[in-house]
Amino acid sequence: MRLSEVFASRVQARVLEELLNSPHTIFTQVELARRAGCSSSSVDRALKNLMRLGLIRTEKLSVNKIVALNLNSRVVSLLIQFNRDVKKADRDTA
Repeated sequence: MRLSEVFASRVQARVLEELLNSPHTIFTQVELARRAGCSSSSVDRALKNLMRLGLIRTEKLSVNKIVALNLNSRVVSLLIQFNRDVKKADRDTA
């Protein structure tokens, strides 16, 4: 897996950041779109890519698609730590 696949678009990076900020939270697609400031259709495309990479799990629940990080993925564990380190470095330089 290449970093360019993980961060393939601005929308995908925003969605992934929201998921990494709350790694144990289950979101609806609509909620992720709202939090990421993106359209639901753009988020849907990003989710398909993240699913293909094995970084997330999705499930259809009634009319909603629910989304969570795939916490069994080694790459997700590394991304969670990377996200924490970036936030810490940002706070340290502020």
